[in-house]
Amino acid sequence: MSNVNQQNWTIRNQLSYNRNWNTDLHQLSLLVGQEAQEQRETTNGSLVRGYNDLLQSFGAVDYATLGVTGVTGPVMPNNAGRSILTNDIFNQADRQTRFTSYYANTGYTFDRKYVLNGSFRVDQSNLFGLDKSAQNKPIWSVGGKWILSSERFMKDLMWLNHLATRATYGLTGNSPAPGTAASYDILATQRSSFLPGGVGLRVATPSNAKLTWESTSTVNLGLDFALLNNQISGSVDVYRKKTDNLLGYLPTNTFTGYASIVGNLGDLENKGIELSLNTLNIRKGDFKWNTIFNVAYNKNTITKLNLGAPVTTGRDRVNQQYVAGYPAFAVFAYEYAGLDNMGDPQIKLADGTVTKTPNVSKVNDAKYMGTYQPVWSGGVANVFNYKSFSLSANAVFNLGHVMRRDVNGFYYGRILHGNIENLSTGAGFKGGNLHADFAARWRQPGDESHTNIPSYVANPAISTARRDVTHYTRGDINVVSASFVKLRDITLGYSLPALLLDNLKADQVTFRLQLSNVMLWKANKDGIDPEFISATFGNRSMLANQNAVSFGLNVKF
Repeated sequence: MSNVNQQNWTIRNQLSYNRNWNTDLHQLSLLVGQEAQEQRETTNGSLVRGYNDLLQSFGAVDYATLGVTGVTGPVMPNNAGRSILTNDIFNQADRQTRFTSYYANTGYTFDRKYVLNGSFRVDQSNLFGLDKSAQNKPIWSVGGKWILSSERFMKDLMWLNHLATRATYGLTGNSPAPGTAASYDILATQRSSFLPGGVGLRVATPSNAKLTWESTSTVNLGLDFALLNNQISGSVDVYRKKTDNLLGYLPTNTFTGYASIVGNLGDLENKGIELSLNTLNIRKGDFKWNTIFNVAYNKNTITKLNLGAPVTTGRDRVNQQYVAGYPAFAVFAYEYAGLDNMGDPQIKLADGTVTKTPNVSKVNDAKYMGTYQPVWSGGVANVFNYKSFSLSANAVFNLGHVMRRDVNGFYYGRILHGNIENLSTGAGFKGGNLHADFAARWRQPGDESHTNIPSYVANPAISTARRDVTHYTRGDINVVSASFVKLRDITLGYSLPALLLDNLKADQVTFRLQLSNVMLWKANKDGIDPEFISATFGNRSMLANQNAVSFGLNVKF
């Protein structure tokens, strides 16, 4: 049983001023305000075992023993050959977050053609940054707009309905998720048989008084247009975003006792362009067809990265997602050089050497394969209307990125019922099936000429001593394109005519039939849907909502 109680409140004091004069030649608006917020969430829960729902009773359980020493020799141990209860019989948490803000906005328009606006805001929070230098981080923006189509020299262009240019510059901020960072150490209970009484305290979230807001400065240039009696309209935006003090898990000095802490990880720059286009293709009688198209290109680069220790090995570089001078979410891999005559995976180093020896690769031996964040993204929707019927088809695309494909990762241990058994936890027969590629592995000398899949070595110690199987699993041969285009949905709708609505005393009644995710084009040849795989680790997840059919009814009175 669990209970959740939330109490939220917001207090806002705001003053606004608006004035137009000289027959709207000048238009001015001003706004200043102050806002305070508090969110408090209290949760508690209890758990009993052996509960009888019919009799509403439960048996006696020795939680003190089962939760500390546990039971030795079970079928499925979860702690060094024994089973220990991992769930507490009672839990309680109290989370409180507070924000206070001061803000101001102003806007001025001259002759309905020239627009200037600006904003300023200061936020403070109890979540982090006890130090004053970390708290006082104002955010602000300034922008302007010129409506060229209202100028006299544009009046003769009858095909041009609207044309405006925009330019903005601003600074925004971002804070960590509640509970992940704090000005003081956050303690949590810890159960262990090694502690007196089986219970103690641990530092769940170490303090970081110097943690400050993540801030992003943005320069944006835009163009809005409408042509041919508004049959074609859209906008183009070009931007550059520079983010300082990125929030993330920062490696710490090992003497602190923590592997990482939420801190300011580094700096990032994004550059890109976005296009949005709306077209009215056909409008004849009761029939209308219009298209909505949008596409975005983004290139990012990590310009600074705060690391606790330098990266010196190829293995560390291959496991890195964030590297200074490269895009965020980078994918690195070994240059795979096939198998030797023992079925062991080999890699090619930067100097041309081919080796299978573990732990010999250096940083420059790892290849940059790309980023697992889409470089191009967008969608296109076509909407058809005829009288009370509507039909729409919406497709989305993500292009230019890569992913690790799912490969077999078990090349040593004891096989039990087709699975690899981990002798220390007994998880072998409940750990899932082996990858089908395992059947095509190297089995005898000569197989290296027609397979890239390493041999299976039953003894883990022998396998680890003579080779590194990640040379294959993390090799460039197993990095593939993640680009795809998917028909997201096809929707058929019908709205009841006005006469029937009057009889039903309703404002609107609409029926809807929708097919979702019915078609996929993918660049990879492995049958992988890029939306259902971990791009960094190559683990597929269960498909959901694919080829789905849904019916809907929307009624408004």
